[in-house]
Amino acid sequence: MKSQDPNTSADIFSTRRDFLKISSAALAAGLATMEALTANAQEATSLAKQCNFSALPPGFVYLNSGTEGSMPECVLATLQDSLKKWASDPTTSYETDPALGKHQELNREKVAAFLGTGRNNICLTDNTTMGLSMTLMGLNFRPDDKVVTTNHEHNAIKSPLQILQERIGIQVETQVFPASETLSGMDSNELLDTLFPNSPNLRGARALCVSHVYPSTGVRLPLAALREKADELEIDYLIVDGAQAMGMIDLTSGADNIENCDFYACPGHKWLNGPPSTGVLYVRNENLRPPEFYPTISQRMGMYANCDSQSDTCFPIAEALQVRGCSNTPGFAAMISAMKFAKDVGGSAQIEKHILTLSREVKDSILSRAPRSIVSPHSDSDLASGLTVFFPFKWDRPETTFRDQKTANQVVRELLDRNIQVRSIGFADAGSSGESSEASYAVRVSTGYFNTTSQIKLLNDALEAVLTRIG
Repeated sequence: MKSQDPNTSADIFSTRRDFLKISSAALAAGLATMEALTANAQEATSLAKQCNFSALPPGFVYLNSGTEGSMPECVLATLQDSLKKWASDPTTSYETDPALGKHQELNREKVAAFLGTGRNNICLTDNTTMGLSMTLMGLNFRPDDKVVTTNHEHNAIKSPLQILQERIGIQVETQVFPASETLSGMDSNELLDTLFPNSPNLRGARALCVSHVYPSTGVRLPLAALREKADELEIDYLIVDGAQAMGMIDLTSGADNIENCDFYACPGHKWLNGPPSTGVLYVRNENLRPPEFYPTISQRMGMYANCDSQSDTCFPIAEALQVRGCSNTPGFAAMISAMKFAKDVGGSAQIEKHILTLSREVKDSILSRAPRSIVSPHSDSDLASGLTVFFPFKWDRPETTFRDQKTANQVVRELLDRNIQVRSIGFADAGSSGESSEASYAVRVSTGYFNTTSQIKLLNDALEAVLTRIG
């Protein structure tokens, strides 16, 4: 591996911050005017001094935000200060402190502003799994209700659906993703029509449960298009697993506006780079009430015993879900710090642009060498994400690909030996008949907003060395 250190202090401003509208490449792309450049550079310099990702070791190229993010210094500082504040005055912290108190009104307000919605649409959770469980176990499903999902969902969706199948007898319609060699070249309309055709077995379902970005393939399903599909199929609820989206994708406008969903669960600890055990559940209808929805994992069911939608004594459902004993409120305060940092470095739209630009560089590198190996869509930007998934291949015979777990894990280990962290991922890849085959295993690269073009170059050089030797 080259001896270049992409994280040295001399490099941190010109590479780590090259997405802050300060580099000549950003200028050429039209991301900043010349008049704004000086002011932006001064602001970015100040920010870099106050809050950077110095916890990541020098020389270590971390490309696995899809599993866990890191934390910049300002987030770490907020977490430490909040823990100390809690320890010094626990009762006041829990009962009345605006940032640490059990109702979390202040932090919910700030999350709502970050996502472009209202406070009473937001409940803070421990993680995506918790938010999805609150949703699926809270909705009043009946025997023989139908739920539509796919074969690439995370267990955070599959597990509660299995419980509902066994407990009350709901019907789960599982749609199969196209084979990887087809998927990689599809556009969004083709994919959505393939996954969710207007057919009798899907029409009239109670819920459509899908991922915004798939950890298995890197596919992004635009939320506005999903909303149109749900409406076309007369499906009551659009429930979305956003584990791979918040902090990577701008959820405030356009095709990926969170308000297209009825429920959207996401974490603070992945692409947003907040602390562990932080998450968000968005609930579109703040006036949702039993018997349509029950506040599970909550201490407030009693508030709904004698109230209706017009009653002032009823908690908004998000607040009812929020009040559930002692939560990780120091972590929530730190997650808000991560959101402030994201805003300070350019905002969600600018971060998304940086992440997707780096991901495009990874995809182009794989496509230029072994186009048959790539799994992630690459021809339609609407399906693109910061995840690039590809099968290992022989560098000197790129038509030869490997889909076994052993080879994928070997590539990950050998890259880690070179101080580059990616991960392997398994998923059900459809055969030529469209039926699910044995699990295939691939390598997944996550380009976070602290990653740089120079780090992608290091990855490409290391891949050449590693893939030359496999098989």
